[in-house]
Amino acid sequence: SLPSPASSSNVCDRRVAFLKIVGGSCLLSSSSFLQSASARTPGSDDVTEAVAQIRDAALDLRQLQKDWDLYAVVTSEGRAGNNTAGARRILGGIAPQAGDAAIEVAKVTPLYRIDGAFTAIRKAAIDAEDKTSWEFRLDFAAFDEIAERVLFEIQKADGDFYGVNFASKGTTQLSGIYNEARAEVDKGSVDLEEMVRLLTIAGAPGL
Repeated sequence: SLPSPASSSNVCDRRVAFLKIVGGSCLLSSSSFLQSASARTPGSDDVTEAVAQIRDAALDLRQLQKDWDLYAVVTSEGRAGNNTAGARRILGGIAPQAGDAAIEVAKVTPLYRIDGAFTAIRKAAIDAEDKTSWEFRLDFAAFDEIAERVLFEIQKADGDFYGVNFASKGTTQLSGIYNEARAEVDKGSVDLEEMVRLLTIAGAPGL
């Protein structure tokens, strides 16, 4: 049956909002995420997988906070420690190699290509016409705003962990860079937890 005029208007409004947003989000995400693999099956629009990826990403970021001192290291020579790449892998900034092995690695690295999960859920929410579905009930505006923040925060933290390797010697300078990265990780953790809360309220699967 055809959707009611009210529901058609709602869907239209969501689609218009998405078209206004998607250009900016693609520009933001492409600078750090250059590979085609994702933590979901490549090319998949499975929203259940996307929800699981977001849930796991929130857990990974929380664990990074707990293990921070393992990654934010300044050596006795005043250089960055040798585990910055480990932090960048968690943050999704180091792409897995190509092939099937890369897909398996990506599946256990949920922050890698997290933008794909956001896009899958955005599309599902935009296209939702069934008012009883969790996709329709999702607070789309709040979800989308958080998604944009998370992409910025994670990429900024990853950039800090990359750039610290090229900083001049000095505990003060390196500690400052690590502190900036930590601030972004902390904000990202809060935002991902809020995103999971929005998905839970809507009734998304697996939460």
